[in-house]
Amino acid sequence: MRPEEPVSRIMTEAVVVIESDRPVSEVLDCFFQYPIHHLPVVRQGRIAGMLSSADVVKLDYFVPKATADRAKFLDERLTIEQLMHAPVVSLAPHVSIGEAAERMAEAGVHAAPVVDEDERVVGIVTTSDVIHSLLHGPPRKVDAAQLHDRPPAPAGDPEQVHYHQRPTAEERTTAMSTAEVLHVEARDRRYLGKTMLYLEQRNAHLENVLVLADRFLLSGQDVHVHALLLKAIHAAKRAEEHAAGRARVPFPLE
Repeated sequence: MRPEEPVSRIMTEAVVVIESDRPVSEVLDCFFQYPIHHLPVVRQGRIAGMLSSADVVKLDYFVPKATADRAKFLDERLTIEQLMHAPVVSLAPHVSIGEAAERMAEAGVHAAPVVDEDERVVGIVTTSDVIHSLLHGPPRKVDAAQLHDRPPAPAGDPEQVHYHQRPTAEERTTAMSTAEVLHVEARDRRYLGKTMLYLEQRNAHLENVLVLADRFLLSGQDVHVHALLLKAIHAAKRAEEHAAGRARVPFPLE
């Protein structure tokens, strides 16, 4: 994608926002309930400030450990107006990706809300969006209506095969048992069993990483969960090294 393309092509349109007069505890709820790192603050619907997940992490050090009701403690002592960053680097939908990158770099921010003529938030763009678009192009946006109106594929058409359908627990168990038998009994001439066993092992590690990554985001980037996530990522990489024969030791260390 070219830098002169409008930022509207890469912005995220479903944006979580919060009114500036809401309790601070609701900011925590937004970051815990949604996979976001930046939260635009609006005043009567118009952009007024920005909050980041880093701001939420700092709140954890503000609350005494012995506090029973952390939400009440924060709501009685802080306001969103005090926490938010203002003024905001905002962008119009027609601003180019190149200009957006320059403005965010100059301001030292990693996200900018995209607003209309009335300063109402219509999207958000992050530095990651900009980098990804310049390297790989814009994300694919599929119209749900087009998918539903799409005529069925004719018989024999490769599009009729849905490889994304997840097997049932019974089907998966049967498949893995068959794979193990083929591999152990040396009847796996086309290496289907070997491939299935390898993918099953790799999937288990990646599933663990996914679960912990989700916990990490929902917990406000908790330090303990972060340590568990790093350990899971390391275990996945170590398993892959052993599977590919690149391990520095002849056996996995737990």
